Order: sequence, then structure tokens, then C-alpha cells
Amino acid sequence: MARLIILLAISILLLLVGVHVVMADSMDYTVKINVFNVTGEPVTKVPGVVYGILVNATNMQRIATVYMNNSQLVFNDISPGKYIVYVYYHPNSTIFNYTEYWGNLTIDVPEHLVYNFTRDMPWVMNVTSTFNTSNDSFSIIVYINNNNTQEKNLTGKVTVYISNTESVSDASILSRSVNLSPGINPIAFNYMPTQQGTYYIYVVLNVTILQPLGQSIVTDQHGWERIMAVYTVSFVESGLPLGTSWSIKLNGTIINATSNTITLFLPENTYEYYIEPIHGYVANITSNTITVNGPVIIPIHFRRVPFILSGVIAIIIVVALIVVAATIMALWLRSRNAYDDVATA
Repeated sequence: MARLIILLAISILLLLVGVHVVMADSMDYTVKINVFNVTGEPVTKVPGVVYGILVNATNMQRIATVYMNNSQLVFNDISPGKYIVYVYYHPNSTIFNYTEYWGNLTIDVPEHLVYNFTRDMPWVMNVTSTFNTSNDSFSIIVYINNNNTQEKNLTGKVTVYISNTESVSDASILSRSVNLSPGINPIAFNYMPTQQGTYYIYVVLNVTILQPLGQSIVTDQHGWERIMAVYTVSFVESGLPLGTSWSIKLNGTIINATSNTITLFLPENTYEYYIEPIHGYVANITSNTITVNGPVIIPIHFRRVPFILSGVIAIIIVVALIVVAATIMALWLRSRNAYDDVATA
């Protein structure tokens, strides 16, 4: 009887242990992901929505989608296992309806229940612009920071919108396919303005990478930013015959024309200019400086120089005439003296 009681107790104990194991295996967990931006700060004041998609790492099946709450993505009722969390951002923007992909991280439940995620997909770090007076164009450089944690090359496309009105509907569109190395990648564009005014730039970066929303996907947008204001500067000549070639030198660059007007688009600045000389003509201005902070018109009048008074040539001719006249006079006097000598003899 005692043996029976002992066996019964052992059976009950094993049954209880088995139930405990089953319950432990079927327990669900809450996983929290702290989200940080590229500078390592919590994403608390992003003007939009951050959300995460939880995917089973074994079969890539979607498990859940949650939206950020106080810089955290909180996944409830998650069974033990390995998962991948893909993080996305949708800005509150009326310009484009793009969703940005910020990156992913692998989690192991219940090994860890709290994780930190820092945005690591390529992003637009900076935009700079300079103006080339030689061809009236902007040189624009978009700096892409590819700081992905895998330190791998990525391919994609950079699209630049340039507008006077900060509007996509009337913007000029420049686009380049890119190969992004780990680190900072400068991507150069060239743009020739078509009218005076203030120019703004908007940049969209797409990257080709595997994630649940498909390839390729936007990883960053750089909102409207003022790059430069340009104004028309017109050099207007008068006095030259129709079709005569004339030129100016502006900050070391020579610009030629056969019409009576040279029109440039120049950004706000101070410039030195020179009027190149034309044989037989003299300009009322030979050199000067201009300060551009609005439209500028510079009239230039060429006056024809009489040939007899034209510089060194006129002096040479006068000297030559004097020499010729003196030679003729000397020869005449010599011949006259010779005649007189003969007659006297």
C-alpha cells in the first residue's frame, strides 16, 4: 500500500512538472524596441508615424505590426523564437506619400525582451551648391551617409527636385543611379537656371534592399532647402557694327557674343568684369565691379577711333612721313648743289 501511494505521488509530481513545462513553453512575452535617430537620440518628436513589422526569422511570415509609443515599439503576446523587426517611418507630408525604411534588427525571445534600434539605412546628410559663372549653372552635391551596421555597399537612386516656388508640380527633376559605399558618398548634379529668382531643392533617396514592403524603397527625404538666389545681369553694347564679336571677362571667365547683349544669371555677390579690347574701337568702360542683389543692366558704348589717330600706328605713320620728307629734301639739296658745282666749273 505504501509503495502504491509512493508511485501515485511520483506520477502526480511528474504530471505537474510536465504541465509546468508545457505552460512555460507556451508562455507569451512582451518585447520592447527603443527607437533612436541617426544622432542617437530617442525618436520622440518625429512629425509623423514610426511603425515596426515583426517577421518570423525562419519562414519570413508576418507576425504583427505595431506603431511607436513614446519612442518604443511594443510587441505583445510574442511566442519564444527568433524574429526580425523592420522599422518604417511615414512623415506627415503633403509633398509625397512615401514611407521610409529605417532598417531592421534580429531579436531572440525570450533571450532578451528589450532592444535598442538606431536608424541605419542611408540618409541625406547635407546638400551644398556653388555657381559656375563659366556656364551659368549650379553645381549641387548631395552627401549620402551610408552607415548601415552591415557595412556593405548598397545600390539606389537619388532624385533632386529644383523649384522657384517649393512646389513639385513646377520643379525640374534630376536623377542619378548610385552605388553607395560604407561612409559618406558625395553625389554631384549640375543644373542651369532658366529664370531669375530663389531656388529650392528637395531630395529623395531610394535604396534597393530586401524588406517586406518590396524593392526599391525610400530611405530618406530631405525637405525643401534654399540653395541660392540668382538674378539677370545684362551687358548691353552699342556702337559696334551688326554681328561684330565682342566679349567680357567676368571673374576670370571670358564670355563672347555677336549680338548686342550678353545676359547672365548670377547669384548675390560682388564681381569684377573687364571689356575685352576691339581693334579700331574704344569702350566707355574698360573695367569695373558690380554688386548683384537684384537685376542689373550695364550699358557699354563702343566709339570708333579715327585711323589717323589710332595709337602707335598713327605715331609710326607720322614719323615715317617725316623721315620720307626729310630724305626727299636731303636728296633734292644734294642734287641742287651738284648742279651748281657743274655750272660754276
